[in-house]
Amino acid sequence: MKNAMKKHLLFHRGGALIIAMLVAALAAAVAVTLIVGEQRWLAGVEARRDHAQAQALADAGVQWARHILFQDARQGNAAVHLKESWAFPLPPTPIENGFIEGRIIDLQGRFNLNNLLPTSSTKRFDYERLHRLHRQLELDNNAHQALFAYHLTGADFDSSASTAVSPALPPLFDLSDLALPAAAMAKLAPHLIALPEPTPLNVNTAERDTLKAVFADISDGDLNKILAERDSRPFFSLADFRRRLPPDVRTFSEEGLGVSSRYFLVTVRARQGDARAQAQALLHRDAGRWPEIVWKTVE
Repeated sequence: MKNAMKKHLLFHRGGALIIAMLVAALAAAVAVTLIVGEQRWLAGVEARRDHAQAQALADAGVQWARHILFQDARQGNAAVHLKESWAFPLPPTPIENGFIEGRIIDLQGRFNLNNLLPTSSTKRFDYERLHRLHRQLELDNNAHQALFAYHLTGADFDSSASTAVSPALPPLFDLSDLALPAAAMAKLAPHLIALPEPTPLNVNTAERDTLKAVFADISDGDLNKILAERDSRPFFSLADFRRRLPPDVRTFSEEGLGVSSRYFLVTVRARQGDARAQAQALLHRDAGRWPEIVWKTVE
């Protein structure tokens, strides 16, 4: 009887010990889960904080660009060129726990597709220049059709009239609306833009192939001379541009060309901790006024 009681007590003590061990293990597991959850929560909070700070830095970079462009305009120079302060990119600049970098691009150094709108007085000349650019880049017929499909109604463009263009056509907002093949878009992207209104092409900031398409016929040697002349001293007027051309270069129209610009693209990248952000903005600058933000994205 005594032996049975002892066995019974030992059994219950062993069961109680096992239960106590299970409870302790459960409590430890719960504690670990809570700690891990708290760490994940804190990490998430820190990540969101860093991302918010990175976005704030990128957005501040846009304001920096507006200040640079405003100060540049106050210099009183009518010509816009690549030797001005805005044209020099801000290299990756270290800040506490991160960095910021940015650059400003003159978008009037590209062909504005909205120059083909009925309201543009230079649509005939810009259409011819885009045709030459198309040939220079060796694009196929599908890319050619997609390039002009938005502005033209399927008929060939008549340089003496605008009957092939819809008079109610709104400005093109984004180049992606053209539905160009990816390979063609990669070639055309450095030379095209869609701005809110017709704008002249700035011969001071246009890239090589863009500038080449201005001329009906020009040799690579003469084009190199123009680029070298521009690099030595920017063109301060269209008369200055024409006067300093090589002797054999005369076959071009000044319609739709200029040496100044109003539209600029700002791109700013920032990092805070492991978080990265980018801001982009289209700025419109008028003389004597703080540059206006046409649109802005921060992501």
